[in-house]
Amino acid sequence: MGLFTDGFKLLKKASEPLYKTPKSIQETIEIMAVAENGIFEVSKNKYSKCYRFQDINYTTATEDEQIGIFERYCKFLNSLDCNYKITINNKNKNMDELRDKVLIAEKNDGFNNYRSIYNDIIEEKIIEGRQGIEQERYLTITIERKNFEEAKAQFATLEATIHKAFIELGAEIVPLNGNERLKVLYDYYHLGDEGSFDFDIKKAKKVGADFRNDLCNGMVKYFPDHFEDESKFCKALFIKKYPSSLSDRFINEITSLPVHSITSIDVVPVPKDLTTKVLQKKYLGIESDIIKQQRVRNKNNDFSTEISYAKRTEKKEIEEIMDDVRENDQCLFFVGVTIILMAESKKELESVCETVETIGKRNSCTIDTHYLKQREALNTALPIGVRQVETMRTLLTQSLAVLMPFNVQELNDSTGNYYGINQISKNVNIGNRKKLINGNGFVFGVPGSGKSFFCKMEMGSVFLSGDDEIIVIDPMNEYFDIAETYGGTVVNMSTYTDNYVNPLEMDVWSLDPNDSKGMVREKGEFMLGLCEQCIGDSLNSRQKSIIDRCVRKLYIDIARSKEKYIPVMSDFYDILMAQPEDEAKDIALSLELFVNGSLNIFNHQTNVDVDNRFTVYGIRDLGTELSPITMLVMMESIQNRIVENGKRGKATWLYIDEFHVLLNSEYSAKYLQQLWKKVRKQGGLCTGITQNVVDLLQNYTATTMLANSEFVALLKQANTDSSKMAEVIGVSEAQLRFVTNTASGMGLIKCGSVVIPFDNQISKDTDLYRLYNTNIHEKIAEQKKREMQNNVE
Repeated sequence: MGLFTDGFKLLKKASEPLYKTPKSIQETIEIMAVAENGIFEVSKNKYSKCYRFQDINYTTATEDEQIGIFERYCKFLNSLDCNYKITINNKNKNMDELRDKVLIAEKNDGFNNYRSIYNDIIEEKIIEGRQGIEQERYLTITIERKNFEEAKAQFATLEATIHKAFIELGAEIVPLNGNERLKVLYDYYHLGDEGSFDFDIKKAKKVGADFRNDLCNGMVKYFPDHFEDESKFCKALFIKKYPSSLSDRFINEITSLPVHSITSIDVVPVPKDLTTKVLQKKYLGIESDIIKQQRVRNKNNDFSTEISYAKRTEKKEIEEIMDDVRENDQCLFFVGVTIILMAESKKELESVCETVETIGKRNSCTIDTHYLKQREALNTALPIGVRQVETMRTLLTQSLAVLMPFNVQELNDSTGNYYGINQISKNVNIGNRKKLINGNGFVFGVPGSGKSFFCKMEMGSVFLSGDDEIIVIDPMNEYFDIAETYGGTVVNMSTYTDNYVNPLEMDVWSLDPNDSKGMVREKGEFMLGLCEQCIGDSLNSRQKSIIDRCVRKLYIDIARSKEKYIPVMSDFYDILMAQPEDEAKDIALSLELFVNGSLNIFNHQTNVDVDNRFTVYGIRDLGTELSPITMLVMMESIQNRIVENGKRGKATWLYIDEFHVLLNSEYSAKYLQQLWKKVRKQGGLCTGITQNVVDLLQNYTATTMLANSEFVALLKQANTDSSKMAEVIGVSEAQLRFVTNTASGMGLIKCGSVVIPFDNQISKDTDLYRLYNTNIHEKIAEQKKREMQNNVE
């Protein structure tokens, strides 16, 4: 744009190295002093601080959502009046640290073969994905102040602005302390040996140790067009020429390459008053040139010819810029993009450079080598806070924002369960539901979508990696195999079963006549739901009062009695029959089938052995009459188990398949809602499993439960009301394309604030797949294959 005056040029002036001719490798590190709080003194009276920020879902957003993100990002760029740089670091993934974090440790329990399969899957996905590379994003701010204390105060002021902006963007941003900043640099200098960093600023101060001795590598050689150290070959590039328009995917194209790299966007804001003066001066210069051009033509008697196209274009462009600055909140910046590429050999480095240059050409950008400036370019790219190159050009806010640093969110908790890979970044998904404010969740998927497989993968991960308890309510008896494989208990409920669960079971020894603990009140709520299921219709107010009265009499009498006993349904039935109202007799008549009749499986004391970590209640053989009632009874028994586990400090994972069945009754739905709230405080994590989100959206209670659940897995869904679905679950309509016409085992996961498209497919040629698979056709084919092999043998 040619807007350069002396004052203007000073803004992009590069800082001088601390040592123009370093006498040691330590002197190549451009830091004077470091503080525990993360503030670096990078030169006299210049201080920097670095922040790590999360990625957000930009690539997967709709066009309207991207515009919203773009506008908020523009607002952030305009908010800072100091020099800053945005760095995207494709760093080495510490595989030893990663293994400790995500792989399942062996135990002496006979299940290590399955742990080995899980670990093989995870390691394979890590290698297939970004080839051992993880991506981090930093914002590094550099300010000038007289001393450290003034710098500290200024950073505190700036952080308020930064945090507010990133909250609006939906990204978390955290300041790095001194040790964390040094670790980032150490990881670059010691690529492949990241785990050896053990420097501590506080300890070093006590013994007078120089941080640079621990930070630097053993050797570095700088050449005109590249540099080498003991672990890698490197090259520093920069964007030399920008097109008139650039794709907002450009930076992501470069940083998504599976190579070690550092991409840094240096930004120097131009003060508004200086911007106005420079633009006015440029405008007046163009006007003067036009007048001179016109005079020359008039002198030649050329009165009809317009001024040259070049001058007309130049004038139009400067007028548009002036309008943008004055009316559209556009600011002016000096911007420089530096790219450091790394490889294990010079040949590999040249190949990577060609790929990056090709990406530039495809986007009409010229990417060139920082010739004779390799050392200065490296110092500029690292998140230290210095800029030692002047390869910058002026850009307005929107043009700068096009260099978009955001791509897609990651699910990358420090510990947790394996949830496949991110479809966009190909990184492994590790999520910890226990860390969520509300770890309850839902899994949705039409038949054949991989819904059951997803749940079994999570169950297996939970079982093999800790000592949590797992309980499944299984309407189709399809979780029996996994429970039996992991040494669990299978309770097959049916009219001919010997397995009994007493719905009236309670810790009667803790009862008191005043019901101070609310135990009787809670049991009354449960019995309202149970009676409603038995009656088959909604309860009226008289029926509710009678049932509540009978429940209270049953347990208060036990509380007052010296001889305690656990009641069964016939005890409740007898009290009902003793009531004077006709409605009581009607209620008793509705219960008779389930008390004294052929479906009396709940009129017994509980005899199910649940003294293990994996229990499945199968209810397929009960028929339509008993299924909803049984599910309700199971949950009452399970709730007691969760409370008991909570007292012992043990978490309980409850899975309820065909969840929508329990929504047909007002009291069953209400009971579920209370269960969802109560067990969370006792270490319970409930998961509702059903086919379509739309089924739940028809029920207000279920919709509320879904909206308040922080974990949702969406596999393939039918084409339905996407806007309503997106609103309740908390995802965008654009993201819902990952659950429409998608393959089995693929979909969306919402884990807290993170929403990612996942791929949970694994090789079919594993014992784990054969155990978890519910595809009947594949199971038949596998059985025939085994029979043929046996015949051959």
